[in-house]
Amino acid sequence: MKKILFFDLHSAHNDEHALFHNNVYKLILLESAVKLGIVQLIPDYETAIAAEEAAMGVDPGSVFTKSIQQADLYRDRLDRSFGLLVESKTIDFDPAVCEAANRVQRILKQYGIVRKHSYGDKTKAYDTRNKKLNTEYAADVALLGGSALLAQQNMANEEFLNHFGDRANEKAVAISGNVKAARAVTDDAYEAIIDHVNALALINGDILYAEFIDKVNYYVKYNKDVLAARHGRKSNDTSAASETPAK
Repeated sequence: MKKILFFDLHSAHNDEHALFHNNVYKLILLESAVKLGIVQLIPDYETAIAAEEAAMGVDPGSVFTKSIQQADLYRDRLDRSFGLLVESKTIDFDPAVCEAANRVQRILKQYGIVRKHSYGDKTKAYDTRNKKLNTEYAADVALLGGSALLAQQNMANEEFLNHFGDRANEKAVAISGNVKAARAVTDDAYEAIIDHVNALALINGDILYAEFIDKVNYYVKYNKDVLAARHGRKSNDTSAASETPAK
C-alpha cells in the first residue's frame, strides 16, 4: 500500500520550507480536498502557510488569492459540465428524458449564466439554484444522470466558501517575526493532513489517493536529497578544515 513518506523539515532553510508547503498545497488544489477527504483540515494549513510567509516578510495574499481562483474555476467548470449534460439530454431518444431535460434547462435559464457573476452573487446563485434542483427537480436530475455531478458542484461551491471565508485575515496572519514558531505550526497542519490521507489510503485502498501520494513523495524525496547533499558538503568541509596543517 502506498503512503506519504515521513519528512523532517527542521533543517530546511526558511525559503525551502515555505516552498515545500506551497507545493503540497498546490497539489491539494489540483487533486481537490473533497476527493482527498481533507476539506476540514485545509483552513488550518492555509492559515499556517500564510502566517509563516508573513513572519518571513513575504506577502501572504498570493497563496490565498490563488486558492480562491482555483476553487472558483473548478466550481465553474462543474457548472458548465452540468449545463452541457442537460443540453445533450434535450435531444435524447427517450421522450421522458427530453421532458426532464427541458424542465431542468428552464431552471438553469432562469438563473442565467451564473459563472459571469461576482464571487458573492455567484455563490448565492449556485446555492439557491442547486437547492431547487436537488429538491423540486431531484427526480428529473436523476433521470438525466446528473445527480452525482450536481452533488460535486455543490461541494465545490462549499469548498470555495471555505477558501474565501478563511482567507488570510489580518489577525490570523499578523506578522510576529517568529519564523521558527510559525514553521512548527505549518508542519503540524501538514502532518495532520498526511496522517489523514495515509489512514484513508489504508482503510479504503490507495487507488483514489495514489497520484497525490506519488506527487507529494516526489517533493519529499527531492528535498531529502537536497538536505542530504548539503549535509554531505558540510561534513566534507569540516573534515578538510581539520586535516589542513597549521602554518
